[in-house]
Amino acid sequence: MSVCVFSANFVNKYCELDPIGKGGFGSVRAGFRKADHQPVAIKHIPIRAVRLEKVKCNGKVFDIVLEVALMLKATGLPGSIGQSTAVSLLDWYDLGHEIILVMERPENCMDLLSYLKSRGGYLDEHEAKMILRQLVDAAIDMHSKGVFHRDIKLQNVLVQLNGGEPKVRIIDFGCGSFSTEASFTTFCGTRAYFPPEWFDCEKYRACPTTVWQLGALFYTLLCGHRTFSTMSFMSKHVQFDRALSNEVKILVYMCLTRDPELRATLKELQMRSALN
Repeated sequence: MSVCVFSANFVNKYCELDPIGKGGFGSVRAGFRKADHQPVAIKHIPIRAVRLEKVKCNGKVFDIVLEVALMLKATGLPGSIGQSTAVSLLDWYDLGHEIILVMERPENCMDLLSYLKSRGGYLDEHEAKMILRQLVDAAIDMHSKGVFHRDIKLQNVLVQLNGGEPKVRIIDFGCGSFSTEASFTTFCGTRAYFPPEWFDCEKYRACPTTVWQLGALFYTLLCGHRTFSTMSFMSKHVQFDRALSNEVKILVYMCLTRDPELRATLKELQMRSALN
């Protein structure tokens, strides 16, 4: 199918609206599906920024768009909406000069950074733990499917507000990779949240890195804490607001242990964060 046909199919099927985000791997606009007015987010990735992964199938090697593969592994077949914590991929188009990803756009939501600001800069312990629990569950699910997000931070978590308990959704798999037990030696993500082992020996593993990033996010949500950075942590050690409970301090310490071999596993974090 020609590029012109792909472009025509996209224009016929979707309407683009205002910009809603921009990052190192592309820009995102709001939009809707013309057939049923389903809200969507439309991500444009310049072809130079598209990350490809070689896969072997039936003896042949194919290049696949890594972000597409990761989203499909994390959420299931295209078209599934709201079935997972990760936002679903609905469509994608290769236009030659760019790749377009069409994703679900949850309504009544904002990113966690904006939500935090709307709440005065911090959350109470109960709500912070509730968000952490959801993210830990989502991380366990993603890793079980072989997906390593690699850039969990406030801006990549949406908070969906539908009258009940806030529900978190994970976005932007542009820095992701397939999850393995082997060590990684190159990093793609936000430097402020790289784990200490990257600065110590330029090696890191998927699950301990995810736990570190969850801890950095959790620490930032809590009362009296400034925005987290690994380098600041390594030089000054973690400091707590005196009003925080011992339970919350234990959760932070479990995540922000410098030695990845001593850091909590996702399962251990799940069990501890489930305690009231």
